[in-house]
Amino acid sequence: MLENLRYAVRQLLRAPTFTIVTILTLALGVGANTAIFSVIQAVLLHPSGVQDPERVASFHAKYTQLNLPSIGVSAPDFADAQSMHSLVDTAAMVQQASFNATFDGRTQHLNAGRVTSQWFQVFGADPILGRTFLPEEDQNGAERVIVLSYAAWQRMFGGQLDVIDKKLLLDNQSYRVIGVMRSDFAWPKGVELWTPLGLAPTAFAANNRFNESYNSVVRLKPGVTVAQFNAGIEQKRLEEIRREGTGNFNFGQSSGWGMFAQPWTEDAAGDLRKPLFALFAVVAMILLIACTNISGLMLARASTRMKEMAIRSALGASLRQLAMQFVLETALLAGTATVIGVVAGPLLGKLLLLAIPHDLATGFAVHTDLRVVTAAAGFGLLAAFLAGLAPVVQLARRHKSLRLTEYSKSATAGAGRQRFRNLLVCIEIALAFLLVAGSGLFLASLRQLQTVDPGFKSDSVLTGKVTLDATNYRNQDLKQANFIHDVTSRLSEQPGVVSAAAVYPLPFASMQYPSASFGIEERPPVSPDDPGPHGDRRWATAGYLAAMQIPLLQGRWFSEEDRIGTPPVAVIDDVLAKAYWPGRNAVGQHVRFGRDTPWVEIVGVIAHVRRDSLEVEENKGVLYRPMVQQPVSEAVFVARTKINPDAMRTPLVDAVHAVDSSEAVYDVEALDRFVNDSLAARHLLVWLLTLFGGLALLLAAIGIYGLLSFTASQRTAEIGIRMALGAQRWQVVSLMLRESVMLIGAGILAGLVLTFVAQRVLIHSFAAMNTGLSLSLVFAAFSLLLAAAIASIVPARRSASVDPVIALRNE
Repeated sequence: MLENLRYAVRQLLRAPTFTIVTILTLALGVGANTAIFSVIQAVLLHPSGVQDPERVASFHAKYTQLNLPSIGVSAPDFADAQSMHSLVDTAAMVQQASFNATFDGRTQHLNAGRVTSQWFQVFGADPILGRTFLPEEDQNGAERVIVLSYAAWQRMFGGQLDVIDKKLLLDNQSYRVIGVMRSDFAWPKGVELWTPLGLAPTAFAANNRFNESYNSVVRLKPGVTVAQFNAGIEQKRLEEIRREGTGNFNFGQSSGWGMFAQPWTEDAAGDLRKPLFALFAVVAMILLIACTNISGLMLARASTRMKEMAIRSALGASLRQLAMQFVLETALLAGTATVIGVVAGPLLGKLLLLAIPHDLATGFAVHTDLRVVTAAAGFGLLAAFLAGLAPVVQLARRHKSLRLTEYSKSATAGAGRQRFRNLLVCIEIALAFLLVAGSGLFLASLRQLQTVDPGFKSDSVLTGKVTLDATNYRNQDLKQANFIHDVTSRLSEQPGVVSAAAVYPLPFASMQYPSASFGIEERPPVSPDDPGPHGDRRWATAGYLAAMQIPLLQGRWFSEEDRIGTPPVAVIDDVLAKAYWPGRNAVGQHVRFGRDTPWVEIVGVIAHVRRDSLEVEENKGVLYRPMVQQPVSEAVFVARTKINPDAMRTPLVDAVHAVDSSEAVYDVEALDRFVNDSLAARHLLVWLLTLFGGLALLLAAIGIYGLLSFTASQRTAEIGIRMALGAQRWQVVSLMLRESVMLIGAGILAGLVLTFVAQRVLIHSFAAMNTGLSLSLVFAAFSLLLAAAIASIVPARRSASVDPVIALRNE
């Protein structure tokens, strides 16, 4: 073995160009796969700061009859999950919150999470300073305490180690700091501090069963699967809803209500899941192309060493001994490439994570750990197997017929010996065609999605969010309404502002979108437990339609007269109108949100506005209420301008502070950014596919060049004879290119088939994949023909430059 190893090293050192090209090509494939795996590990398998993430599940409710496949849970739902002690270690709830924090003489907005006491235990997260919440602190009326995120600790307290027990003013109320979390934990995403949820016992009463206001996570016991938990929670659901009485039971049955869990990592990854899996498939093809390329090079190199193999066989070497030589050489090449991949892969993964938009990548970090190293070693072994298989197979097939006379100096490579190398090049071309055409398909789909009408005009609109101070504005509807009215009035008076308004929630702003069932006056429920119609809810001011340029289809929009004390009104979109008033005029109809609430008159119908995605077509209607008639504690101010919206940032903040200087304005961004960010994952996928498609073209060109160069060297004598008999240079070039054209044609044909199959698969996972196929195929074919022409011209011209006298004299 050692002797063979030394010989293998000498052989590789004698061919430095081949060795360097092979190592770099394999390192490229192994490194790319390791990079993607390191990101998948960070996003899908082991997110930062979470211990044993495979045991953490997110807990949801659903209403199949109300088109709500996955929403939050209610307090009674959570209590059911928490009580399943045979399956669940611990469980916790969270409710998104925000505070206006006063420190350093300034008011700033902080994203917060109101959590139950076991929140950090579910994730296995320990603080670096202090402690987390005690059960007695998670009670209604308990002392106000907070745990800071690492970023908030650094920003607000400069990383002071004596921060424990210091006070922080949040919404004009004092909170005591009891802990600081480590830097790699910030769940839910974007949270800067945590405070106890502190629910009253009445929140867990049966009449709150269908009041889903929280998100929930559970830590399963070791060995318990999500499927086992779902089976247990289904049984628990039936038991509890029967115990709670016929009202809840009938409503649950008629609305298709249920509870379920899914791996928490699926929720954490969000929109990154599909792009990462697609990229993993792409880099796997890159590794296959690289291995195919190297396999062809090694096969060509093995052909030049068949005389050596024949001599060794004549001296008594067995097939195992001969094959071992190729195996060792391949192992040395692949092992060196794997070492490079282990070092470079995670670094490339970190660069890839930096390329991912911040909103998608928050909370994830790439680390080099045993899993990443093991994966890289696995990719290296796969590369060694795929690259070294061909020469070993060829040797095994020809071992018994090895003859010195067959490999004399005058022998040329026959068609049989070329067949397998030709097949490898065809595979390269087909895979490269698939990647280039695939990038074209995704680019075409992105362009089509960019033309999708969101229902409003996002250009020249600036937005800024305000969360009203819970202390100063709680239960003061008139004060909230006056604040909203005064800010929009001041904002509309600013130079350059065409129209200004307020809305909650803002479309495409990654906010929570409330929804509710409602009753229709002319259509009484079938039974008291009938879930009735259902729709999303939004609140807006009088200038909203003008600021967003949303078409009014029927009736009117809200006016300044629609305020507190006037008859309640609402406006619906055309989706809701078609769903519950098909073929009729919905204007003048009345709805209400509960038996004890007043009837609300529908005064208008507007065009449907997409909620948060240009990719997903929502089929859920929306009901709007006047924000100054039914105030809410959050508002997003929007201003349509005649100038660059970025120039209105300061005037927007000044308009808010002129009304109430204690309120913080945050997320001040152009509306265009939110709309574009909804396609961030698709942009990333297109960019990386284009990069990998270009890489595949380069590898395919190298493969074609290597094959033709080897063929030319093997046919030197034949070409010399042809030229001695009068063949012209162009005829020799034509002879050499003919084989190249046939290979490229076969590869493109196979690539066409693969692309058609891939498109049929992708249509089911990605939106707008039914467009741009013809143009993508033409572009891929042209790119490959161009790359092949560049790769073929050098060996073809070299063949045509053969001096027949020298060629025949060498024979």
